Amino acid sequence: MSTPSSDATTPVPVVGSTPAADDEPGGRGSLDISFGVVRRIAEHAADSTEGTVRTERRVAGLGFGEAGASAKVSGYGDQVDLRLEVPLAYPAPIALTVDAVRGNVRERVQTLTGYAVRSLDVSVSALSVPAGPAAPTSRVQ
Repeated sequence: MSTPSSDATTPVPVVGSTPAADDEPGGRGSLDISFGVVRRIAEHAADSTEGTVRTERRVAGLGFGEAGASAKVSGYGDQVDLRLEVPLAYPAPIALTVDAVRGNVRERVQTLTGYAVRSLDVSVSALSVPAGPAAPTSRVQ
């Protein structure tokens, strides 16, 4: 019997080899998460916190949809500073709701991005009565 020959196109398995540098975690490269992504995560986390609401955006009396929390992000290295403006439901305990927003935003940003939240300022931009079902109207016939 003859042994199979190998050429430059046939892979030859090597027994006992070490993984290539590209397979090791340090050799795979890096991941950079932009502050725009951090901003969107912070806004979504704030909007999903109980007690926050979305308000109607109006310019010169014209409606332009709804708006929720807005965030500004700055930072350096692996730390970020966040400034949030959040509309809250009325009536509600403002201090407790803001504490819940802080906790939710801090946890989501740190978990999803790996950035440490160095500072987190929250401003209440509006107090709004949440929209509920329309009140029944009576018809006179």
